[in-house]
Order: sequence, then structure tokens, then C-alpha cells
Amino acid sequence: MNELKRKILQSDFYKEVYNNKNTRSVELSVASLERGMQEAAAIFQCPIYELSYKVLEEGSKGFFNIGAKPFLIRYTHITYDKSNIGHAIGADYTVGNVNDYNQEKVVFNKDTEIIVRVKRDGVFLKVNPPVADGKRIEDMTALEGKLIDAGIKEYDSHLAKKMLHEQTGQYAKVAEWDVGRSGNNAKISYSISDDKMRAYVTVTKPNKGGREMDLQDVKEIMENSSITFGFQEENVVKCLEEGTFNIPILAAEGRAPVNGQNAKIEYLVNVNKKVIPKYIGEDQSIDYKDLSIVENVEQGQKLARKIPATDGEVGRTVLGVKIETKSGKDIDIKEILGDNVEMSDDGEYIIASINGQVVLRGKSLNVEPIFEVSGDVGPETGNINFIGSVVVKGSVSDNYSIKAEGNIDVHGTVGKCDLEAKGDIMVKLGIQGNENSYVKAGGDVIAKFIQFSNVQAGNNVVVTEAILNSNIDADNRIILIGKRASASGGRLRALREVNGKVLGSQAGAVTLIETGISPAKRRAIDDLDKEKEELDSSIEETERNIKSLEQAAKLKKLDDEKKDQLQSYKDQLAQANSRREEVVLEREALTQDIEVEKVESTVSAGKEMLPGVKLVIGSAEFTIRQSYKAITFFEEGGMIQTEKYRGEPKNENKKSEDDE
Repeated sequence: MNELKRKILQSDFYKEVYNNKNTRSVELSVASLERGMQEAAAIFQCPIYELSYKVLEEGSKGFFNIGAKPFLIRYTHITYDKSNIGHAIGADYTVGNVNDYNQEKVVFNKDTEIIVRVKRDGVFLKVNPPVADGKRIEDMTALEGKLIDAGIKEYDSHLAKKMLHEQTGQYAKVAEWDVGRSGNNAKISYSISDDKMRAYVTVTKPNKGGREMDLQDVKEIMENSSITFGFQEENVVKCLEEGTFNIPILAAEGRAPVNGQNAKIEYLVNVNKKVIPKYIGEDQSIDYKDLSIVENVEQGQKLARKIPATDGEVGRTVLGVKIETKSGKDIDIKEILGDNVEMSDDGEYIIASINGQVVLRGKSLNVEPIFEVSGDVGPETGNINFIGSVVVKGSVSDNYSIKAEGNIDVHGTVGKCDLEAKGDIMVKLGIQGNENSYVKAGGDVIAKFIQFSNVQAGNNVVVTEAILNSNIDADNRIILIGKRASASGGRLRALREVNGKVLGSQAGAVTLIETGISPAKRRAIDDLDKEKEELDSSIEETERNIKSLEQAAKLKKLDDEKKDQLQSYKDQLAQANSRREEVVLEREALTQDIEVEKVESTVSAGKEMLPGVKLVIGSAEFTIRQSYKAITFFEEGGMIQTEKYRGEPKNENKKSEDDE
């Protein structure tokens, strides 16, 4: 290998051309490899030899085309910056280290270039100047040779000589074309893709004296071939002007059909709750105002409207054949009408019938009345049981309760009391209960802190500071978000995720964290275990009583009262044993359901996981005996695995109507 070739192969230019990752690829379904090469060359406007290919799915020709299956082939064309060629400083390729040229663009020396184009309206000449160290040619013999090769004998020699001298790189007409030489004109052919969505023309170089094909020729062959739709005139003109010979040129392209959009509901009020608050201030304090579990509306306010379905747009093949489209599916907006909403007089909008809070439950849009307590819930209010939502401007005192069909929003604190809502519960200043109090929500529970409490949520539990010695169940996620967000002591159970800054206690207090299984089913198993334990105790006691009476009967005859008592014990024992069998079977069935319904879940500590935490992810268990920094635990192959902390959770929006 000579030195010049070696250096070119080792140059940055060569690496960019042959190792460039910025390749262009297209996957085509074609009857043959050769047909696909032609189509790909036309798409990329490149010679066939610049293409590589990979067969993704083998095809077959079938028997007399019966049962034929197309090939699926990926064609790739390497792209590179052609401006790198011929515009850099002149480099000496005979001496020196190759690394000295890493910052230089490779230069190819090029002599004066003479180009002759024979067209319908005349013979055109262009003289390009030399590049880099290329030789400048001003010998008329070379120019005359080019003209003779093109079959041109009579031309404006004065103009030609001037162009050879100036070498401006611009075309100029130097002769008229001899129509009598039409027999030597270039040839033009066409092809149509198998799906009839693309048409190509291929033109050859003319023989001596013949002319090149032009736009008029292309239009004529397309018209004669019934190619009537999607003419790509700009691309055809460009390729003909550039002298694209023996490469298929995309001449027409069909229009794919566009299916209509389904009708959908556009909500004009906020129905997507934000349950994870954002930080404000340099101290990363929490912005509770940013949360939006309550969206108040007024009577007559527009809540939603229907965006009608569209018909779509029909497609066309290059032969003008119509390709049918599918219209979007319509919906009946009345299907989402819930409580205290109605259609507007023009039938276009859903409006509120009362003042209240807008709530989206499933597909049903509702407005619930709001009961507002200006102060605390306590002796002045008594317990509250309301069919809508309850807003408490103050706190909820010990030993009082609130039950609501909608949401509960407490601006203060919640003490040793019971809260139950079918919607969401938000406590801005925290929950401090005891082992006998509970907070239950059908949706989310959001609080600043939770301490010594029992909490159940049908969706998420979101805490911005700490969970201390509490039993928390969430049918979706338990999220601790905030600068000092932590959880220690008690039990945390969530279906999909537990995520906080610090999990566990420096003092080593036991913290049980369970994920991957529905907390409701875990509770059901706990209840069955508790019932079985009580039954076992009852059976044991009843058997002792029966044994005592039967021993007494052996010594003396039992009176009628004792006989009745003995029979009662035996009946109780039979019932207890029967129920115990049912409990065992129910637990086995529930355990099998849990194994089938397990989901992928994680436990994550953004800052630190401390010793004393017991993890149960799915059916795998692991006890933390050392500190872990910024870590995520998950179950794989029946074992608990670890990886780098995956990050803080994001808000989850409800599905829009058209996603349902």
C-alpha cells in the first residue's frame, strides 16, 4: 500500500464516511432484493453501490406467484459532509506523522473539469476550475474532445475558448441541438412500487449527438403510464439538472389515508389531581397551595364539551386509485353525566347544576355539595356525616369523626379521631392519632406528617415530612417527598412503590415495608389469620369444656341442664371446626390469587436506607443490616436486588376520555 493511500485510509475523512453512525435507513417490503435496491437508491438519491442491506424477514416467490411472500429488507446509506472534500489547505501526503492531520480536512486534487450537456433547447458547456493542486487545463484540444464525444461538431468556438480561459463553473449555451440526431437520445423507463404508492423514472446517458431527457419527457411517460397523482416535479427537475443517470428518480408519490380522530371529551375545569406538591423557597419548604384536590365550581359553569369525531382523509395511489379511510368513532357526551350536572340548552356543554366541587369518578362527571366548617370540628359541631365534600378551616379534635361521600380537606391537624371519605383526604398540618383511630380514603391521603396512626388509601399516601410508628396501606404508592421526608417504625404497605428520602431509624427501630401485593389482600390474609387464631383458641376451650362434662357424666348422671350444656358445646365445636376449614381454604385461595396478581414494585431511599428495615417485595424478604446510600430495591427471580436510586416519583394524571 502506498503512503498516500495509507494516510487516506487512516484519515478522519475516511472514518467519517465509513464509520459514521449518522446513517440513513429505510425498511421496504419488496418482491426481490434487486427491486428494493432500486427503490432505496431512489429514496436516498444515491448510486446503488453506496447501499448496504440486511434481510429482516425472508420472502418467497411462491409457485407461479401463488403464495408469494415479500421480503422485508433494511437498506442503509451512509451520509457524510461532502463539503469536507476539496476545500481544505493543501496537505503533503508524502511525509510526516498521520496524527498531524487530525484537524485538517482531506483534500483530493482535481484537474480542470469540462462538462457538456445536450438538451432539447441546445448544447451547454461548463468549465470548472481545478481544485487544490489539480492541473489547470486551457488546451482547446481537451475541450474539443469532450464536444466530439457528445457528438457536437459545430459550436461557438469563440465562446467556448473564452469559457475555457475563465473557468467560472457556470453553464452557457454554445450550440443548437440537431433534432436529426434524435435516434441517439437518452432512454427513459418507469417503475411502480408494489403498493402503488411510489413511481420512479430512470434515464440513461444519451449517445453521440442525442439529447438528455427533460421534464417534458418525464411528464409524457407518466401520462402514457396512467401515473396521474402525486407528481414530484421539484425532485425530478433537481435530479435531471444534476445529471442523475441510471438511478431511479422518485417521480410520483401517493398519499396515505389519514384515519379520522375519535370524538373526545374536553374538560374545561381541572379533573386531574396533583397529589405531589412542589418545593418553594431556598429551604425547600412545601407549597400546599399547589395541591389541587378541590376544584370549586359555580352553578351554570361550563365543565366539559365534546370534540366531534373527524371523517379522516382518503388516500390516493400514484395511479389515482382512492384508498378508503376510517372515520373516527363518535361518543355520547350524555354517558358521562353524573350527579348535579346537566346539558346546556344548546346541547354542546355539560354545566354544573349547583355550587360545589367537581369530581371525576371513572367516566362520570359530578358536582358535589361542600360542607364548610369555619373553625374546629369538636363540641360545637359534633360528628359530621355529609353526602358531599367537607372542608374544615381548623382542626379535628380528639374523639370526633368525619364521614364524607366526597373529599375531606382539613386545614389544621387531625387528632385521635376517625376520618373516612370515598374521595381524597388532605390534612395540611398532619395526623397524630393512636392505635384505635383511623383515616380511610377511597382516593389519596395527603398530609404533612403521620404519627401513631392507622391510614388506608385506595390510591396514594403522600407525606411531606415524616411517618412515625404508623400503619400505612396504599393501593398504589406511598410517597415521602420533602427535604427531611422519612419513615421509621410501624408498617408501610403499598402495591407499587414506597419512595422516601430516609427509610428506617438511627435507633434501629423495626420498620416493615411491603410492596408488590395488594394491601387489601394482605389485610384479608391478616384478618383470616386472626380469625383462625381466635377459632383455635375457642376450639381448644370448647374441647376442654366437653371433656370436663363427659368425665363428670362417667361419675354420675348429668342433669338435664348439664346435658343441654354439653350438647351446646358439641354444636359450637362442630360450627367452629367447620368455619376453621373454610378459613384455611379461603386463605389458600387468597394466597394463590396473590401469587398470580403480583406486580413489579420498588422500595427506594433517595438519601439513606437504615438498619432495622425489613423488606417484603412480592414474596421475597430481606432485612437491612447496614446503611445504604441512594438506593432502590426490587424483586427479580425470587430474590431482592438493588440498583442506583431511580429518582423521585412524578404526578400521575388520570386517563383522558379518549384514552379509555
